[in-house]
Amino acid sequence: MTTHNDYCIILAGGVGKRLWPCSRRQMPKQFLDFMGTGRTLLQQTYDRYVHFLPKENIYISTFKDYVGLVREQLPDLPEENILAEPVQLSTAPAVTWASYHISMKNPEANIVVTPADQHIVNEAKFAEQIRSGLDFVKKHQVFLAMGVKPTVPNTAYGYIQMGPDSKEHHLFRVKSFSEKPAPEYARMFMESGEFLWNTGIFLWHAPTMLEMLEKLTPIVSEHISKTGSNLSPDEELELVKRFYPSNMHISIDLVILEKCSNVYIQQCDFGWADIGCWPELHEVMPKDADGNTILNNTKIMLSDCRDNVICLPKGMGAVLRGLEGYVIAQEGNMLVVCPNNDPALVRRLGNEAQMKLGDEFI
Repeated sequence: MTTHNDYCIILAGGVGKRLWPCSRRQMPKQFLDFMGTGRTLLQQTYDRYVHFLPKENIYISTFKDYVGLVREQLPDLPEENILAEPVQLSTAPAVTWASYHISMKNPEANIVVTPADQHIVNEAKFAEQIRSGLDFVKKHQVFLAMGVKPTVPNTAYGYIQMGPDSKEHHLFRVKSFSEKPAPEYARMFMESGEFLWNTGIFLWHAPTMLEMLEKLTPIVSEHISKTGSNLSPDEELELVKRFYPSNMHISIDLVILEKCSNVYIQQCDFGWADIGCWPELHEVMPKDADGNTILNNTKIMLSDCRDNVICLPKGMGAVLRGLEGYVIAQEGNMLVVCPNNDPALVRRLGNEAQMKLGDEFI
């Protein structure tokens, strides 16, 4: 049963380069309605958690330039629950700050951290399994990862190897972790039956994380331990500004799964997909008889086209012929047409375009 000690951190500070050009620096993917539901990815994630957590216990970690977008899209969220990062790094610094922030308010907090770009099929089962996970970390000094059974040898996901059963239902000690493996390894992992996809959702009890942070960020931990809950908002932000530039650019996934030994994984079956790249978006979205996904209700005339994902501005028409397995996407001043067989291809093309064409196209 959920209590007032249960909290959520939604990570919403990234640029979303793997969904460029529709995800742009000024309007990243988490603030877009890719699914055509009338709610953005951030709003859908918030809706998912506010069903079983009080809104005052939900925190949004975002980049300072996106605070206005968060306020606009989540007007019911208390303004003080938006934690604005001074720079854009990876997720470990964001989670570190949010964990300290929540722990100072409630030393007995049970925390779930989640990306803002996920597709969940069974919302009721999702809530049930997250609640079960929060109850587990409250009673055990461990980190808990949420994993799902692989269905294809997807190279865009991380693979967590299950170790011994904890004697709790669907809970296993983490044995190893492989981030975005090569195709032959992804297939081997899937066929072995020993691996689960890493959803990027992690849970822990506040004292468990603080003990780890004392080793990871000793200077910050020492300062926090001296001031405790007496740290003013201005003092907290000043500490964050001093801490962020010197911190390692690393994801919270790698910190927990590679640097911690007390990690378990819960096998979940709520229906999950990451909406982080064009291949994944094509995978989860509705398709026509030829496997084409058309977003934004755009008027498209297709001839001899199969397995494409097309995202063009509303009101724009297009005629496409002879394309198979492509991304055709335009936003503002940028059009991208490329194969859709590599989750990282668009990010690489975006980085190259930034160098050769200029920042205004990113």
